[in-house]
Amino acid sequence: PALVMDGTDALLKEVCAPLGLSVRGTGGEHTPIVDCTVDISPSSRLFVSEGDIISSLYAGAKHIDSVEKKSCPLPTDERFAN
Repeated sequence: PALVMDGTDALLKEVCAPLGLSVRGTGGEHTPIVDCTVDISPSSRLFVSEGDIISSLYAGAKHIDSVEKKSCPLPTDERFAN
């Protein structure tokens, strides 16, 4: 959510592009982001194996997660410190 909190997908696209991933609204290309939810898919559509697609999405999800955590760290709560 931190990467699309401003209502645009610009920052998320900047993170995803080098990974070969595209960002869209859940209604497809050129649709708005609703409730911070987007569709992330491989940019390549032809001549790509299913294994390559899964690897790309997995690596992309891990990278996006790490960028999200750096952008918007969760608040610490003493109740859960132990």
